[in-house]
Amino acid sequence: MGVVNTTYTFTGTDTITSSKLNNIIDDTTFTGDAISGSTLQIVSPGKLAVAAGGITSNELASDSVTTAKIKDSNVTTAKIADSNITTAKIADANITQAKLASNVAGNGPAFRAYASSTTAVPNQVSTKVNLAAKIFDTESCFASSRFTPLVAGYYMIIGSVDFTSTTNTVIAIIYKNGVQNSIGGIGDRSSQVSDLIYMNGSTDYVELYAFQGSGSSKNLTPNSDGTYLCGYLARSA
Repeated sequence: MGVVNTTYTFTGTDTITSSKLNNIIDDTTFTGDAISGSTLQIVSPGKLAVAAGGITSNELASDSVTTAKIKDSNVTTAKIADSNITTAKIADANITQAKLASNVAGNGPAFRAYASSTTAVPNQVSTKVNLAAKIFDTESCFASSRFTPLVAGYYMIIGSVDFTSTTNTVIAIIYKNGVQNSIGGIGDRSSQVSDLIYMNGSTDYVELYAFQGSGSSKNLTPNSDGTYLCGYLARSA
């Protein structure tokens, strides 16, 4: 280590200025041997700077840089080498939907439920379909024949109804928050409906309804390929 050229005694009310610090650290105080690694370099007497190679993952502890220490707009793709960010450097669940760029798929809710028992649909009465069985429900958002996602965004919802026999004027309908939202095509036994629907991620929900106009009550077929409702998050809000 080098020597201190000048000594200055600060008082309790003194202010540190550049003139008072001049020559406190000279060109021999810090040498290359005194600096660990290659991150810092001496650029002129008394001045240190980050080396051209920058700060690499070797100089950072795996848990030393947190989201609280980084300003949102300061880290861009141009500032990060492709191989420097690994899954080990990112804590689970730390990247939110809001931090994803456009056209990037996230881990939003997805589900598929179907009728495992018969639903009786009265003549010319829109009736909620009983969907008691699930093939998958990634975020446990489907219950009581209702899909209530906890992530705000735009959801692709697809539904189908199939009756046990040929029935005049069959229509599958998507209801949102208890109100008719989307009407499917008219069939004589089955009908399908689909729509892209915005949901607020807290109170909004969708359900599948069936309508038929045969003149008497008719039963829906309880199977996974004919009477079902499915959906997924297409884009976050």
